[in-house]
Amino acid sequence: MAMEKKKVTILLSRYRDPFSKIIALNSRGIFTHCSISVDPEENHFYSFNKKGFVDEYWQNKKSKYLMPERHYLHLYVDEAVFEKIKAEIERFREKRQEFTYSVFGTFLCMMHIPHRFKRRYFCSRFVAEVLKNSGAVTLKKKCSLYLPMHFLKELKTI
Repeated sequence: MAMEKKKVTILLSRYRDPFSKIIALNSRGIFTHCSISVDPEENHFYSFNKKGFVDEYWQNKKSKYLMPERHYLHLYVDEAVFEKIKAEIERFREKRQEFTYSVFGTFLCMMHIPHRFKRRYFCSRFVAEVLKNSGAVTLKKKCSLYLPMHFLKELKTI
């Protein structure tokens, strides 16, 4: 009997702000933000933004800064990997006050300079680390070198 696979969702999106424009130009793509979800309804996501580690709820989300373009990437993983993903996310949730957003890390990423700052993340580094540390995927480069558009290109081939 085949084991049932669990769905993990990576949501790619974009905001209307100067920083998003810089990321879009650098990555030559439309998406400048990413989040990860283990919610089968695809409503509750986790990510990093200027507020640090955040819970994001996308159903009926309205913001004058949020652009309508979104793309959902789905990974189907076995139960053990799914539980590791949940544990990785929970680790961040439990210690959310210890983590901050890293604008500088994002700029280093755009310049293709690998780096590792303790407790300082940006959205795509967070998603990359969750995927890597859980064993969900084998990434082609260091977690600190991922921008949202890189997931679109890399995970579409899985």
